Amino acid sequence: MNYLKIMFKGIFSSNPVFVLALGLCSTLAVTGRADTAFFMGVMVGITTIFSTVIVSALRYKIPFKFRLMSYMLIIITAVISVEQLLRAYYPDMARTLGQYVGLIVTNCVIMGRCEAFAVSHGPKETFFDAIGVSIGYCLVLLGIAFFREILGNGTLWGLYVMPSSYVPCRVFNSPSGAFLTFAAMLYLVNLVKDWFKG
Repeated sequence: MNYLKIMFKGIFSSNPVFVLALGLCSTLAVTGRADTAFFMGVMVGITTIFSTVIVSALRYKIPFKFRLMSYMLIIITAVISVEQLLRAYYPDMARTLGQYVGLIVTNCVIMGRCEAFAVSHGPKETFFDAIGVSIGYCLVLLGIAFFREILGNGTLWGLYVMPSSYVPCRVFNSPSGAFLTFAAMLYLVNLVKDWFKG
């Protein structure tokens, strides 16, 4: 089994946001700044890896009719653990992300990988799939946040990067700006995919 191939598939051809259109709510909600996008990406990544590997290891022991409930319990355990670590080591970021951390439990990316991959593959394959999907998800968040923060605030990671004469376009700080940025990036991704195919 080619583990790198599994990982790269999760980043590109099975990208959870641009290809599978999963986790869009949290993607658009936390991408106003690069630092919040990064921390959310890392938290979702850790949760995805932990949850899917556990589901894969227990796939023959979880009764089919209780599988979704079991997935939720595993995901909730992972999210609570990650949230407590964030509160302990990065309290300011924990306050900034606030209620969005709890929404990781309902993130379709994690549940989708449990159901689509983890239940039919071993822990090793699942680990590399989760790594790829997590990287793909985090890259999308950082890409959207990069443009939104620069255009909306003139900053990147909280530091001013635009000239003093630059007037921020505040629409990129709003939900509308998140949708516009996502749509533009999705168009570019599909354009590149079509170019490589042709």
